[in-house]
Amino acid sequence: MTHRAIGIYREHEFSPGKVEADAAIMDAVLHELSLLGVETSALDAKTFAAGTDPVGADLLLVMCQGEAALKRVAEMEARGVLTLNTALAIRNCYRDLLGIGLMRAGVPTPDGAVLGTAEPVNLKALTPLDLDAGVYVKRGDLHALGPDDVQKVVGKAPLLETIRAFARRGVHTVYVQQAVEGRVVKFYGVSGGEYFSVLGEEGEVAANVARELAEAASVAAAALGLQAWGGDAVLSGGRFAIIDFNDWPSYSQVRAPAARAIARRAMRLIRRTR
Repeated sequence: MTHRAIGIYREHEFSPGKVEADAAIMDAVLHELSLLGVETSALDAKTFAAGTDPVGADLLLVMCQGEAALKRVAEMEARGVLTLNTALAIRNCYRDLLGIGLMRAGVPTPDGAVLGTAEPVNLKALTPLDLDAGVYVKRGDLHALGPDDVQKVVGKAPLLETIRAFARRGVHTVYVQQAVEGRVVKFYGVSGGEYFSVLGEEGEVAANVARELAEAASVAAAALGLQAWGGDAVLSGGRFAIIDFNDWPSYSQVRAPAARAIARRAMRLIRRTR
């Protein structure tokens, strides 16, 4: 039996500076699947979202993040089409759900809370945070789309002014996260134990820390419902804290092994459901 997979590229507006890299990982996965005998094709998110006919595929490979495209992904799922990642898992990576999702997963992650930006700004949810030790203010809907979408501030007054600046830009919610000191590393994974790597710009990551981070990231991915994922962590004194998590990153530095791993995961999911 020949299987068919359709890739849905990420919208350009959600790939700031990474349009080509995001497309490249999708193309690499589709190529790996084709080597395994799968019929493959791809669509841009706008074309996919505008479609009305049922999608004739065993699997949708989903990198889109916009509401219109995700709505159609959910419709395809309701019709029994397998998706990697699911619409809900992608939505779980919007910041208004991500922070609480990581905390509920029980993985090491800084305290944080979602706040509305409308006046008067209510800071009561930030009681557990130490504002004088510094916090990061992040747009509360999507991941960062520009340099102003993640800002570090120290103290209550700068925090309020930053929140108001987000409001003036039309951002209705922000996620305020306690800042933690240490070395930032990026990690990449594929669920089912298919793949994990951690990359630091300032030298290697100790094997025991990488192993513990892999375990925590896998727990977080499962809680969020993700199959292809990545994120950022801060390392300090042999400990770590996961500060961000993303659905299907570009895997730029590890594209080849990640593409093979995603293709393997896709085939296992197809076989499990057929």
